[in-house]
Amino acid sequence: MGFTKGIFTGVSVGIIIGLFLTGFVFPPQTEYVSTSILGVYFSPDGGCEQEVTYWIDRANSTIYVAIYSFTLDSVGDALIDAYDRGIEVLVVFESSQISQYSEYQKLSDYGISAKKDSNPSLMHNKVMIVDGHIVITGSYNWSKNAEERNNENLIVIKSEYIASLYEEEFWKIWNK
Repeated sequence: MGFTKGIFTGVSVGIIIGLFLTGFVFPPQTEYVSTSILGVYFSPDGGCEQEVTYWIDRANSTIYVAIYSFTLDSVGDALIDAYDRGIEVLVVFESSQISQYSEYQKLSDYGISAKKDSNPSLMHNKVMIVDGHIVITGSYNWSKNAEERNNENLIVIKSEYIASLYEEEFWKIWNK
């Protein structure tokens, strides 16, 4: 019974992989998409906060952010520094998460374009797009709890194609 079950499982996995590779599950792309994973991070204390500020500090033209919870002063300060360097910084905050601890007011008062999400449901994104080719996303909220207590994840992707998809979604949220 175990041998037969193993063969069935192996054949099933092979068929599924074959469907993926032949494009029956995901259609084949019409052009080559260059994508690199530049890093994967986990919290607590796994370097997520440092990685977010690292990429903010390296921005050359644009930083677009859609964020659920954002209370980390270090990230707010890095965005202000980027804005002072002439970087276009746009941030959409989940409106239910704006409080006295949120970076919303600090950024707004400084002149950075910060908006409250107008979706009546939660805007649960945690994404930053830098210069149209770096995407930073995952479950990681920009908060002390996410950095020091919660199990969270963050991935850094280098891809103009993926960045364009995230930018398209960002602009849908921004323009609502």
